[in-house]
Amino acid sequence: MSFANKRPGGRILPVRRLTPQVDPQKQFDKLSAAIGQIYNHNVSQLSYEELFRIGYGLVQSKNGSLAYDGVKGVLETHLSDCVHQDVLVHMDAVRSNPSAASNNALLSSVRHLWSEHVTAMLVIKDVLMYVDKVYVKNANLVPVYEMGMCVFRDKVLLAAQKRLIIQVVKATLAQISCERRGAHVDRSVLRGVVDMLVELQGTGQTCTLYETTMQPQLLAESRSFYCDAAKTRLLDHSTAAYVRAAQADIDAEMDRARAYLVPSTGTLLRNVLLDELIDKHASDIINIPNTGLVQLLDHRDTAALQTLYNLYAPMHPTLLILQTNIHSHILELGQKFAVSLAPLSSNTTQNDEQEGSRDKDKPAQVLGMAAKTAMALRWVQDILDLYDAYDEIIRVSFSECQSMRQSIHDAFIEVINSNSRAPELLSLFMDDSLKNGLKRKGEQEIDHLLERSVLMFRFLQNKDAFEHYYKLHLAKRLLLGRSLSDDAEHSLVSKLKVECGSQFTLKLEGMFKDMQLSSDLANGFKESGAANADLDLSLSVLTPTYWPALAPPMSEEAKQEMQSVEPPPGILRTLVEEFTQYYNHHRSGRRLAWQYNMGNADIKLQFGTRTYELNVSTYQMFILSLFADIEDLSLTTTEIQQQTRIPIEVLTRQLQSLACAKYKILSKTPASRDVGPNDKFAFNNNFKSAQYRIRIPVVAAKASVETEKEKSESMAAIGLERQYVVEAAIVRIMKTRKQMVHEQLVTEVIKQLSARFLPTPKLIKESIGRLIDREYLQRSPDDPRLYNYLA
Repeated sequence: MSFANKRPGGRILPVRRLTPQVDPQKQFDKLSAAIGQIYNHNVSQLSYEELFRIGYGLVQSKNGSLAYDGVKGVLETHLSDCVHQDVLVHMDAVRSNPSAASNNALLSSVRHLWSEHVTAMLVIKDVLMYVDKVYVKNANLVPVYEMGMCVFRDKVLLAAQKRLIIQVVKATLAQISCERRGAHVDRSVLRGVVDMLVELQGTGQTCTLYETTMQPQLLAESRSFYCDAAKTRLLDHSTAAYVRAAQADIDAEMDRARAYLVPSTGTLLRNVLLDELIDKHASDIINIPNTGLVQLLDHRDTAALQTLYNLYAPMHPTLLILQTNIHSHILELGQKFAVSLAPLSSNTTQNDEQEGSRDKDKPAQVLGMAAKTAMALRWVQDILDLYDAYDEIIRVSFSECQSMRQSIHDAFIEVINSNSRAPELLSLFMDDSLKNGLKRKGEQEIDHLLERSVLMFRFLQNKDAFEHYYKLHLAKRLLLGRSLSDDAEHSLVSKLKVECGSQFTLKLEGMFKDMQLSSDLANGFKESGAANADLDLSLSVLTPTYWPALAPPMSEEAKQEMQSVEPPPGILRTLVEEFTQYYNHHRSGRRLAWQYNMGNADIKLQFGTRTYELNVSTYQMFILSLFADIEDLSLTTTEIQQQTRIPIEVLTRQLQSLACAKYKILSKTPASRDVGPNDKFAFNNNFKSAQYRIRIPVVAAKASVETEKEKSESMAAIGLERQYVVEAAIVRIMKTRKQMVHEQLVTEVIKQLSARFLPTPKLIKESIGRLIDREYLQRSPDDPRLYNYLA
């Protein structure tokens, strides 16, 4: 054999296998019979390889349409027969006698038919895999499995004018309605029916049958069902019961969606329930008489409030309604608290006690002032207790919602600042807490009390007024040694410094510094040997710019007389002179001015055979020293004033404390409450008391709420200070900007000073006028609204 004629690069083709010619129809008949066996669960008797070769052969022989369309026809015939035999009987039963049992029977039959069809189609899809891969792809047809689903949709559910799909949806919704009313239903059947509707696509649509037929009706029926439920519950439920029932309904619907519906339906159902149960009745729910939101807040029902918040929070309008009602309730409580402060507005002043009052009236007046102070302290405590309660509600019930917290804060700001005495009362409360309220309290309790006090301070708009009162109260605590804890004092000032800056607490820190320096001076004076060994001297050397004026209100003449007060001749005067020399020697260039109005002393006096230790003011010590060496001495008011030089207004009160109060250390002639210039006073040797140590009350040392007159004087001092602050702010702004329009300047001043107080436009305008007069500013000649800064 010669290979000479073999062409380069050629290849030998395989021998073509000749297959015998077969009849395509006979092959399809075998396939059709096999489909019947698949539906009859006789798959084990079939040969997958043979059936696959039949499909392969039909495609290869250009008879793919016979395989595809023929299978479709077989499926249509089979499903039509099954519907008539199994399903339509149950549908007629439901239409003639609708009940939960008949509905379940219909749904079970449809679910069974669907399950059988899906199982069969999975097998048929595998058998016709080659048909799908080649013929269906080339002919641009839907795959065999999807074609089977479409056949089920058209021949089962949508046949005969969609009677079956309509009845299936009705039966499904009826079963859901029964379950809502507490009946037991077969959820597995419902799950199967819903899965069927979800898997089947609508005709000519991209949505499923579930989305086009069942879901809209489900939402509509749910809306109607819960609309009626809401109206019924509003008539016989409390607010707590209503929101619990609403939450239970939502939980049940979410469980139903997880069990046999679609997740997206669960979200839609939740929105429907919130709309029908909550949104449309948001105001009515929380205002149910005697059981509404107010009662939940007053009884601190955190569980019900948490449920209420969870239902209202998803929708902004309902959340706003909840915030508004809580805000209003806090304002109502604030008004009730304010009613208790009405007696503070009475015009009872200290001078009233001197005009026509008698001894029998004094206890009532003293109790009246004490009661007013107690009312003031109670008001602050009520505010703080109320805030603690709402703070717990925010944390436990409102999930730390910032908008709820801000709304509640705004309500407290309005309540606190609606009381013109709030700065004074808060300072008085802090003063009482630092003097008495820290007893038997742990570190955490003390810190909580200070934190809450500072929080209330943060809500104040007129922080400069608080500073005015706090300096007065702090000065008295430091000078009289009434503070229980130095650490608490410093901690509170540090917290105020964090809130308002170092400028706000500059004078307060200076007061603490003065007390430390005073202690060092007193120790140095004792160590120098100049101090009298019989007297234990404690001195406070104060910087005038740090300390407020602590003297009680008095006339200008009395203030001038105050400067001339000096101890009576003797040991006290000698001691004062020696300390003055010591101070001038160690602090050259400074002038020492003695202020006796805030001092106190512990002295021992013998009355008959008994000795008592008295805690008295410095003025009272001066007065008693006049009777020390001479027995049966009797002095008139005028004589005492001449020897001590104490202003007559102050002296009158000191004598009343010694001779007309509970402890009568001096005897007075005549025995009346009033003190006249010729009234005589003598040492009361017959004085007796069950107590060894006795404190003689001093009006100046008592921290109490201000009278209307004192309040007016304080507000005048605060107003004067505000003028200086506003003028300084204007100068700072204009020095930076050089030129500004009036409206812009007013806005900027308010912005800068709002953390301290809210200046009125009138105050700012008056301050601008004074600065123009002093040539700090100048109006523009072209525009009177424009100001120029003059360097």
